[in-house]
Amino acid sequence: MDRIHDEDALSDYEFSTLEMQWDPVEELAQMLSGASAANPAPAPQHGRSSHRKNRRRIRTEPGAPGDNQRSAHVTLLIATISVCAICMLGWSFSYSYVQLRATASSVLPMRLARWWPLTVYGPWLVAALSILRATVQSRSSRRSWGVLLGASAMAVALCVSHAQHSPLALIIFGIPPITALVCFWEIVGQVSSKVTRPRHAAHSRRNDVLRG
Repeated sequence: MDRIHDEDALSDYEFSTLEMQWDPVEELAQMLSGASAANPAPAPQHGRSSHRKNRRRIRTEPGAPGDNQRSAHVTLLIATISVCAICMLGWSFSYSYVQLRATASSVLPMRLARWWPLTVYGPWLVAALSILRATVQSRSSRRSWGVLLGASAMAVALCVSHAQHSPLALIIFGIPPITALVCFWEIVGQVSSKVTRPRHAAHSRRNDVLRG
């Protein structure tokens, strides 16, 4: 009986010792720390977002190499179109001048007929210069366009009147003044596109002013 009593006392002592050593709060804290170590929180992506912002800023800056190369190509294309339009304009002038001089020579002496085409293309040239000036200054030029269209219509009528009454002859003699008008229209378009600032450039400039 004493032996059984001693064993019960020993087991009670060991149970109380284990109960004193076990702390449920500390064990819960260890379990939570182990779970957080197993599943680490995702790192903030500030570096990635800042990298994207830097790339976007480099793309939108007007002084980037890609923008400079693109503007150089656009300038070269505008210059090529302008040169071609000016060459065609000069050829149309010379052809129409010969036709108008031949028409005037049938009525006037040769020394007067030589200068008579200037009465048609003189106002044409003055109106053309006025239109170019108004385009550069971003002003309206309706009156100059009216003078230009009137002079072109007069040149077409005089050139066609001297030609034979056949559709092919009428087309051949009537096209050069129209060609001159179309070429000048294209020149004005190139000048206006070069003077007018693109929308994205104006928007970036407005943002810079607001930031400053």
